[in-house]
Amino acid sequence: MNSDHAAPLTISGMAASLAAGEVSAEDLAVHALETIDRLNPSVNAFVHVDADGALAAARAADERRQGSRRLGALDGIPLGIKDNIYVAGMPATWGSRRWLDFRPDQDDLSVERLQQQGGVILGKTNTPELAMSFYTDNAVFGLTRNPHNLSLTPGGSSGGSAAAVASGMVPFALGTDAGGSIRTPASLTGLFGMRPTNGRIPRAYGFDPLALDFQAIGLLTKTLADLRLVYSAVSGPDLRDPASLTVPSPGAPSPIRVGWFSRVGEELVDDVVVERVQRAARWLAGSGCIVEEMEAPYDVRGVRAIWGTLTTVGVALAVDGAPDAAETLTDAIRSMVDAGRGVSAADYGKAWIDLQALRREISLAWGEHDVLLLPTSPTAAWAADESAPATIGGRDAAPNAVSTYTTWVNAAGLPALNVPAGTYPDGRPIGVQLVARAGQEESLFQVAELLVGN
Repeated sequence: MNSDHAAPLTISGMAASLAAGEVSAEDLAVHALETIDRLNPSVNAFVHVDADGALAAARAADERRQGSRRLGALDGIPLGIKDNIYVAGMPATWGSRRWLDFRPDQDDLSVERLQQQGGVILGKTNTPELAMSFYTDNAVFGLTRNPHNLSLTPGGSSGGSAAAVASGMVPFALGTDAGGSIRTPASLTGLFGMRPTNGRIPRAYGFDPLALDFQAIGLLTKTLADLRLVYSAVSGPDLRDPASLTVPSPGAPSPIRVGWFSRVGEELVDDVVVERVQRAARWLAGSGCIVEEMEAPYDVRGVRAIWGTLTTVGVALAVDGAPDAAETLTDAIRSMVDAGRGVSAADYGKAWIDLQALRREISLAWGEHDVLLLPTSPTAAWAADESAPATIGGRDAAPNAVSTYTTWVNAAGLPALNVPAGTYPDGRPIGVQLVARAGQEESLFQVAELLVGN
C-alpha cells in the first residue's frame, strides 16, 4: 500500500481510493489481513481466515479495474461473514462442535450476490452456539470481546461480525438477526446495524431456521452511507426465495410520521437510554417529521412465550439432524434441546396461532406512524464473559431483559435499524432503534439520515 495514504476504514473511502489509483484491492486485502493478525488474538472476531482466497479475489478485482470492468462499489472491498451463513468451501460451524467439520458446497444467496459484485471475503466471524445468545462465546472458538473495551462483550449473536467492523478489520460484515442479533451488537459497539423486512434479502442454501421466519440476514457498517451500499447490493427478489417476491417497495412519505416510546411496562431500561430516545424524538420533530409519543405496540410477555416455544423446538430439530451425534453440546443448548423435545404438537401449533394474533395486534396498535423510534438495547455493553447484564437501571435484571425492544420486530417480520447515539459517560456506545412497516426500508434510511445530522 502506498505509504502516503492510510487505509480507509469505510467502503466509500476504499472505493474512492481504488478509483483514484491510490490503493489496489490487493493492498486493501493485505492491510485487512495484517489488521486481523494484529487485533484478532485479543478481540477474537474472526474464527476462520481464508488469506489465499481473499488475495486471489483481490487480484481478480484489480485486473477488472485495470480493464475498466469493475463490478460496482463493492468490487475489491474486504468483508466478513458470520459463521452461520454458508460460504462454499469455508467452514460453517454455527459455533458448535457438532458442525466442526462441516463445509457447505454452495453459497447462501447474499454471499453469492456479494461475490458476483466483487466483494473479497476474508473469512468467517464468531457466533455463540446456534446463534442463540446475546453475548458471543462458544466451546469451539471461545469468547469475543468488544473492541471499545476488551473487558466487555460486543453482544450477540452477531458479536464476531460487530467486533470485526468496530475494530477496523473490515468495513462491513454480514450477520443474522432472529431476536436482535444484529441490532444489539450494533448498539453495543457503535455501529449501524440493519435487520430488513422478511424476504428483502433473499435466502437459500443455509442452515434451517430455528424460529420460523424470525431470522433475517443483517448488515453491520460504520456509516449509514456504507449501509446503503451493502443493502443495495444484497437486497431484491430472487426466484429461489419465494418470500423475496412479495416484499413491497414503497417510497418514503413526506412528511414522515414518527411514533416514539422509551419504556415497555415495568421492563428495565437505563435512564441514559431513555434520555437518548427522547433527545432523538425532539431532533426529529425539529427536522420536519411529525412526532408523537405512543405506547409500545406489543405485549413483551407474549413475544417471549412464543419465542421460547419456537426456538426450543427449532434447536432440538437442528441438533437431532446434526452431522455429529456425539454429546458435544454446551449446557445452555442441551437445556434448550430437552425443552424442545418436550413441546407437544398442540403447544407448538398454539404458538403459531399466537404469533399470527400478535402480528395483527402489532399492526393495529401501530397507528398511522411510518417509523417508530425506541431503544435498541436497554443498557450498554456488560462483562464479556457474562451471558446477560446483571443490572439494568440500577436493578437486578432478568436474563432475557436485553430482548425487550428487539425480538418483537422479528416476530412481526419488520425492518429495523440501530443508529449510534453517542456514549454513556464511561464511554460505552449506545444506540437508538428505528422500526418501519414491512417494505419501508427507505423510510428507515431517511429518518436515520436526519439523526446522523444530530
